[in-house]
Amino acid sequence: MAVFGYARVSTRDQNMDFQNAALRAAGAGRIVTEVASGKCMDRPQLQQLLTGLEAGDVLLIWKLDRLGRSLSGVLSTLEALAARGVAYRSLSEPMIDSTKDDHLSRALVGVLAVFAQLERDIIRERVREGVAIAKAQGKMQGRGRPKALGTLDERALLAEAHGGERTVSDLCRRFRISRTTYYRLANASGDRPRHDEREEVGHAP
Repeated sequence: MAVFGYARVSTRDQNMDFQNAALRAAGAGRIVTEVASGKCMDRPQLQQLLTGLEAGDVLLIWKLDRLGRSLSGVLSTLEALAARGVAYRSLSEPMIDSTKDDHLSRALVGVLAVFAQLERDIIRERVREGVAIAKAQGKMQGRGRPKALGTLDERALLAEAHGGERTVSDLCRRFRISRTTYYRLANASGDRPRHDEREEVGHAP
């Protein structure tokens, strides 16, 4: 059995000496340190450490949030370790300790699972609300494809088209749209310019 410690800080301005000292005092023979945000679980040093752990090993952390900010991500990591026979222990949260294998520890992991599912449900609901709002505001069409132009840009385009001072190619480059999109908007507005770039737009034959 080998005991490994993992210490993390978000920025280089932060000091992890306290974490390292606590992990050593708790019996960590090797400590992996990392300076990275906890938003993502796919951090190089953490992933390398987790991959190298074997059945019977113990992973020590100072606090659960050192593994990550996402409860669902942290829980998935703990469950994967347990499935491989790797134990884990949080020094700041004594009940997070699979080395004890008691009823309280297992119950707490179950509670974490409930809150992790709640976290995932909240994220999904926010995404759905965001998509609904974007569609209501006209920022998305169909299966989530963004519109080429917003309302104000369409007005500016059509105003210049009716002014007759720019060619179709000029307007497409200026507003970063395709000729197909331009003609669709122009036809919808009642303005039907000739499909000849040499002609000034806005003047139907």
